[in-house]
Amino acid sequence: MKRSKSAFNLKMLAAIFIVLVFVISSPVMAKTLSIKFGTYDPPLELGLEKTNGEFASTNIKGQAFKDMVEKRSAGAITVKVFPSGQLGNDREALEMIKAGSMDMSGYPGGPITNFAPEVLALQIPYLFKDLNVARKVLNGPTGQELVEMIAKRDGIRILAWGFEGPFYNFMSAKKPIRVPSDLKGQKIRTLETPNLVEMVKIAGGTPTPISFSELYTSLQQGVVDGCITADPFVRMIKLDEVLKYINKADFFLGMSNIYVSQRFWKKISPEQRYLIKDSALNAMMAFEGLTLWGGTVWVDYFQKKGVEVYVPSAAEMKVWKDTMHNHMVTWTKNRIGAEWVDKFMKASQAAEKELYGN
Repeated sequence: MKRSKSAFNLKMLAAIFIVLVFVISSPVMAKTLSIKFGTYDPPLELGLEKTNGEFASTNIKGQAFKDMVEKRSAGAITVKVFPSGQLGNDREALEMIKAGSMDMSGYPGGPITNFAPEVLALQIPYLFKDLNVARKVLNGPTGQELVEMIAKRDGIRILAWGFEGPFYNFMSAKKPIRVPSDLKGQKIRTLETPNLVEMVKIAGGTPTPISFSELYTSLQQGVVDGCITADPFVRMIKLDEVLKYINKADFFLGMSNIYVSQRFWKKISPEQRYLIKDSALNAMMAFEGLTLWGGTVWVDYFQKKGVEVYVPSAAEMKVWKDTMHNHMVTWTKNRIGAEWVDKFMKASQAAEKELYGN
């Protein structure tokens, strides 16, 4: 009798254990995963009746990602988006990603070269024929090889490659820009990154790194004569009120990736990784789509405001390419070595051939 009762108790304990395991592992009862997502710009307001026109806000990446991942996980993953640089500037955001104090970031991509100088290879002027070639390369084997290397070495994982602007161009409040020599004698505000400083020099301008927040008053007061930036940011801080000339040589492809802390990435399950990665890629498509669509809107707006938006002729484009490309290939190789420059040049040629033929 005692044996029978003991056997019964063991069976009951086993059954209770199985039920507890099922309940604890159930998605409904699982602990909610919370993600801290930092961005640099103000939110986009977009509805059927009104918009604030922030079609290139990096916050779109956070807004879209939050909406997608929360709905698809049925609330098992929550996202807190911090817009307008609340958590610091773009370099500080990458430092927090590296340290694990920020889970994800949609900040602009320029400062990544301070952590991973190999990315300079991607910023060589006219490396890619167009955005389609760039996407194919970055989402292909060479781009993903670089992702894994940076994640392992620097603790920063590029979850989705992306572009802002998408191209940066020379702009002036002083005189028209047709070819690089037109920049001679002009003080050009640029990001404080060595490759952009070098590009201003070889084009004939005088590089003048200043804060983006000070650019409007600097142009207004003549501290600088022009700048390097992208069309969306002209409207974002109303530079169309002080600029007079925009050249569309599209010499510099602006990067704006979605990053995730490698420390955070290691802690989450394969299922969570898939959902987060897929949602990040889709969020990037939303951001780029709005940016590209907004491009035509901004150009029309600038022209109506009396700002000249000049598209170089084929002969003028040749001058831009001859001035910028080969020099920056050599400069970049001297800076980081030939390995990644050669890899991306080869991958770009292969992608272009695959997309467009000979």
